Formats: sequence, structure tokens, C-alpha cells
Amino acid sequence: PPPPPSPRTFDRPSTMTMWQKWFQVCISLTFISVRFWCEVAHMIPGISLQMKKTLSMYALCIGLKVFWATQFQVGEAVDNEEMSKGWTRIRKSLSRGKSVFLLVNHVSRLDGLLMAMVAPMDVTAKCKTLMNITLFRQFLVGRIWELCGHLPVYFKSDEHGKFKVDQEKQAVVSKELREFMETGKILIFCPEGQINKEPRTLQPFRRGSFRLPTELKMDIWAFTTHNAHVTWPKKAAFGGVPTTLNYTLTKIHDGDSASVPEDPNSEEFKATYIKLAASCQKAMQVEVDKFYALESKQDQ
Repeated sequence: PPPPPSPRTFDRPSTMTMWQKWFQVCISLTFISVRFWCEVAHMIPGISLQMKKTLSMYALCIGLKVFWATQFQVGEAVDNEEMSKGWTRIRKSLSRGKSVFLLVNHVSRLDGLLMAMVAPMDVTAKCKTLMNITLFRQFLVGRIWELCGHLPVYFKSDEHGKFKVDQEKQAVVSKELREFMETGKILIFCPEGQINKEPRTLQPFRRGSFRLPTELKMDIWAFTTHNAHVTWPKKAAFGGVPTTLNYTLTKIHDGDSASVPEDPNSEEFKATYIKLAASCQKAMQVEVDKFYALESKQDQ
């Protein structure tokens, strides 16, 4: 296939607007179709609720992969062999009943969708993610997240940088999440908690989010992206700005080799997951730095 187009080929504002309108049309049609098939999946008699959610995830994955194939203006510079090896290793962990905590750096509204666009469907079908409760109230797509089985986070405030949650409501969600993760599944998670205004430097990871992965001794992987914020700017209603995306899949913590205190309510246990959060942030920052070092080298 021809090489991906250079962003400079489409640097006129009018052209960018055209591509964003194309993105808007394609993503809208995709979500209408996905919503239809998710609703159909939940009307199938004689199967469990979890199977209905799994079928809905397959519908979402297929829809997003078809959508991504229409975005000709967005190129990819990816080591597909290394990505394939990473997904294979994750599959092996899941086959042993080992759950996976999959971290995504949060620079754009594209981040979580991109993971579903490029990951194998059999892997993505075993995923859940935690999302701000407000996303479940969005027109058209909010119902999709519910039908796919994703879980809400009940933040007390929408203020940037404020992560306090309604403990009573979140306790119910935490119980459901734990039951899901104990069966060898994947939790996709943006540990920064909000879209980063400065993609070069990761925001502090939410340390409490690493409590369950520590307790269940999950393997932790990083799906690290570069230029997602260029193709879908933070303040833009829709993405589609021409650019070249990079992303990597890296294992940054081995749960089997982790030493975890037995008492999950002890100060020692708390110190363990706080240390783990810091360690994962450091490892993921290395991946981000590699992207920008390569970018600087190419610009010389």
C-alpha cells in the first residue's frame, strides 16, 4: 500500500475541515449501526446477560474497525509484528485465568476507541472500561456503553483535576468489576483520569486505581499512543485532522512476580499499590518519550 500521507499535505484549514466532516459522517453512521446491533443482541432469548454484553462488544469492535478503514487521511507508523506479539502474550495470560490491567495515555477522545479499532476482536470482547457517568447520558452512544457492559464512575464534581467519587454508588460498581476481573478479563483504563493538556508529560496516575490490580496480581500493559491529540484535538467536536499515528503495546508489570501483603487493609498494602502506580507511570513515560525523541529526529 502507499505510504501514509504527510500531515503537511493537508495543512490548509479548509481541507482539515473537510476531513473532520468526513470523520463526523462516518463515526455517526458507525454508532447508529452499532447501536442497532447491540439492541438486537440484547433481544436474543435464551442466552445470559454477559453473553449479550459480549456480543455487543463484538458489534462495537466490528463497527469501529470498519470506521477506521474509512479514515484515509490518518496514517499509521506501527510495528505490527511487535503489536501482534503483545496481543498473543495477553491472550496467553487470559487463557490461564489471569486478568490484565491495560493502561492508555489519555490525550484525546480517540484513545479508548483507537484501542478497540486496532486490537484483535477476541481480545477486545473480553474488555470492560470505567467511564464518567456523564458519558452514559450522551445521545446515541451512551446506551451503547451500557449495552456493552462498561461501568460508570460517579464523580462528585466535573471540575478538572477533581476525582472524588460517590462512595456508596461506586461500591456497587466496584463489586461488579471485581467479579468480572476475577474470571480472567481485561480492564482498559486511563490512569490519568482526564484528557492531558500536555501530551509530552503524563499526568499523575490515580493511585487508588491500582488497588484491585495489586490485590489480584494482574499483569499490567501499556497501550501508548502518539499524535491522537493531533487528529482529534481536545476542543474539537470531531476528529479527523490528517496526521500519522504511532502506538505501542508494552508489558510494564508482571503480576506473578509481585510481592503483595496479605492484608489489603494494611498500610503496607497501600504503600505497595502507591509504589506500583508510580512505577507504571515511569515506565509509560519512557514510551511517550521515545515517540517525541523519534519525532525530533525526523524533523532534523
